[in-house]
Amino acid sequence: RIVMKTEEGEKTVLRNQIEEVFYSEPERNYLYLGNQALEEGDLSSAKGFFQKALQINLHLQEAEDALARTADLEKKMGFKDKQISSPLAALDEKWGLILQAGADLVTVAEVPLGSLAQRVGLAAGDGLVSSWSSSLAFMSPDQVAAELWGPPGSKLKLTIQRQIQLSGASAAPPGLWPGIKLGMEPMGLTVSNTESSVSVAALAGLRPGDRIVAINRQSTRYISLANARREIDKGKEKGLSLVIHRDLFLIRE
Repeated sequence: RIVMKTEEGEKTVLRNQIEEVFYSEPERNYLYLGNQALEEGDLSSAKGFFQKALQINLHLQEAEDALARTADLEKKMGFKDKQISSPLAALDEKWGLILQAGADLVTVAEVPLGSLAQRVGLAAGDGLVSSWSSSLAFMSPDQVAAELWGPPGSKLKLTIQRQIQLSGASAAPPGLWPGIKLGMEPMGLTVSNTESSVSVAALAGLRPGDRIVAINRQSTRYISLANARREIDKGKEKGLSLVIHRDLFLIRE
């Protein structure tokens, strides 16, 4: 699907209604063509399109991730572990990661202490957003597990969604509420720094690089940086709820 912002609000166009997509930025056209080639199984052409996108825009993170995903798929094509019955069972056995179906996202049901999943920062309740920036939304746990599982020793970038609750300023040392610096990055409203390890934000679990996608259930998709700061300041007395996206990197076991 594609979601477009219009004067009448957001409009959603489903995939089966889309014949072709064209972007004003040339690099995004190459990115689109590369993703189309990936879906058709043509990894060589996909790689060429992604490399062309990066030649035009060296800072296009989606193209970097798409190249890494292509390399990951190449490694997975020849990988079969005869000792596992399914990727879902393998994630449980090898990573200590138990998945369950959610409304839009598959979520983490359980993470044992000391497991690979726990060591890389996963926690029960996390939603799995994307793998190498490729969406995992509206998939089943089995489908998500197939995306995550791969050859031992290979690298994976996993984006998670997590809800974080910040307490009010009365529970914080003077000047340490909320204790974060924000920036508006290409991927959205981003925590650029936590001002102190004992600030409310840091103690609640916020980290530099986290992308805030909702403030008290209000989406930050079209919010300005100034308005985002104002919305956060409204929670100074009673606290507030944030939904964040975080990138985790792991080496498969």
